[in-house]
Amino acid sequence: MWLRRLEADRLRNLRSVAIDLAPGLTVITGRNGHGKTSLLEAAYLLGTAHSFRTRTLDDLVARDGGPLRVSGLVSSVPGDAELGLVLDGGTRRLLLNGGSLELVDFLGRLDLVALPGDAVRTLRDGPEARRRFIDSGVAGLRPSFLAELASYRRHLAERNALLRHGARRATERSQGEMEAWEDRLAGAAARIHRRRREYVMGLTSRLGPAERVLFPEGGEVRARYRPSPIESEQVDPGRFEPIYREALGRARKRDEALGFTSLGPHRDDLELTLDGADLRRFGSAGQLRAAMVALCAGKLGILKDERREAPLFLMDDFDSDFDDGRARSLVDFLRNGGFQALLATSKDGWQDRLGCPLPVIRVEGGLARAA
Repeated sequence: MWLRRLEADRLRNLRSVAIDLAPGLTVITGRNGHGKTSLLEAAYLLGTAHSFRTRTLDDLVARDGGPLRVSGLVSSVPGDAELGLVLDGGTRRLLLNGGSLELVDFLGRLDLVALPGDAVRTLRDGPEARRRFIDSGVAGLRPSFLAELASYRRHLAERNALLRHGARRATERSQGEMEAWEDRLAGAAARIHRRRREYVMGLTSRLGPAERVLFPEGGEVRARYRPSPIESEQVDPGRFEPIYREALGRARKRDEALGFTSLGPHRDDLELTLDGADLRRFGSAGQLRAAMVALCAGKLGILKDERREAPLFLMDDFDSDFDDGRARSLVDFLRNGGFQALLATSKDGWQDRLGCPLPVIRVEGGLARAA
């Protein structure tokens, strides 16, 4: 897969940017605040229809107003396609070859994996960011997973509403209503559990190649899916639904006191270890950064195996927390894997130190040009 051309206008501080991209690795350079991260964001929008920096799409529009427009020419096994996204007055339009289409049909047209500059927060912060990391990978493979997540959240909201009123109307009717919603919630949760578990297992099985280049001194990186309830971790995913259903019943009184559901996929987590030590607690900045790159490499591998072509990789602050040796090893890994990659940095000339000349796009004052 190759993003051959990228155009963006009124995306943050970008103004009428139009660049042709090489099929391999390209360096995006520029001082902070001039638009290099926004250029990565433009490519990300074409792959996912949302931003890696904000959940509020209106935040993407230039301060003097829109409409925001992003488009790109993508070459892939099915053929060439012109993708587009327009954001105007809070309304988002997704385009394929000039025609509008729904999100579920838009996703998967440009497969990509992104590593933002603050990605180490995925490991440092709470479990919500790690769940999003898993879910973005699952949705990249199967866009229908977004509907499964939405279904689970609806059922969860219904149970939470019943819990908040449960103490005031503990009748036989309300008991039956609670059990009915718990049955629906358990069924939806089982689908989320299976997808996440399968994905993390696939991720773990593909960490080896990146692990060897990013931890040349040795070290075994392992990702582990920690589901809720925890007793479901070691059992076949086919048994999750009855286990979760029973756990909901046992926890009902406690959940009524809390006012919310304390167990379920909305409490899942991803654990990452290096030689058995929890990276959240014991990892250095460089180790955390390398581990996140390894996880992203696993995501790239899953997409490449599934689609039979290499996806696009986006990485901001490429050389942050990396010594030259790790940076050179990552460049070699991406080249050998046949990946197209856009690697952003605010440091001019670092690629010269690595001895690997690469095409360079210079971003300055919201404009981009080949350097």
